Amino acid sequence: MKTDKLVHIPLFSGLSDRTLQAVALRSFERTLPAGQVLFIEGEQAESCYFILEGVVRVYRMNTAGRMQILARLSTGAPVNVVSLLTEARKNRANVESLTDVKAAVLRSADFEWLMAHCPDFSTALLRTFARRIARMTDLAAGLSLNSVRVRLASFLIDLAGSPQTAGGWTQDEIAAEIGTVRDVVGRLLRDFENRDLIRRDRQQIILLDREGLYREAERSSDEISDANKPALM
Repeated sequence: MKTDKLVHIPLFSGLSDRTLQAVALRSFERTLPAGQVLFIEGEQAESCYFILEGVVRVYRMNTAGRMQILARLSTGAPVNVVSLLTEARKNRANVESLTDVKAAVLRSADFEWLMAHCPDFSTALLRTFARRIARMTDLAAGLSLNSVRVRLASFLIDLAGSPQTAGGWTQDEIAAEIGTVRDVVGRLLRDFENRDLIRRDRQQIILLDREGLYREAERSSDEISDANKPALM
């Protein structure tokens, strides 16, 4: 691969010229159409991807055959790296493309060589994982401090400020993102829609009243809890 494509990936942007050249030498570019399966859970982990363009969905299937959405990853994100670092060396989840995707691919042997010979490559990965852990910590704090209603309103505000991706977000994906279940998301979206805060067009969510959503996002869990208590007769 050419280094000028790799430097646009945040994980690679701070690498030394030597390491960047090594990554370029050992990686190759792959283009995938929307709906393509990149990894299957439980199969041998043979490679990892770094997204150059596009969006992928990470998920597992439960015993009842229902899809459990774990994450939605876009440009710059590493995919399946953890699987290469575990002793079992098995893909830890299924991954499929939601849009057309271009990715830099590293085979497991090349990934191991870079980890062993390029300290700044390893450090960049550690920093990426640290950011993910910090985000998970924030999510865990939000689960205990904020109601689902507050978390959903905040998510919709953030989503409105982000570039739209093909296909929009499913209720399962939103539920995974804010730490709840699909049924609760569906009920709250209907409520927001009935109150003219949003409008739904298939999987696209359009904000109609941003200030109203801000008010929902700023409400404390205590306020919502009090509002849901039955009135004393």
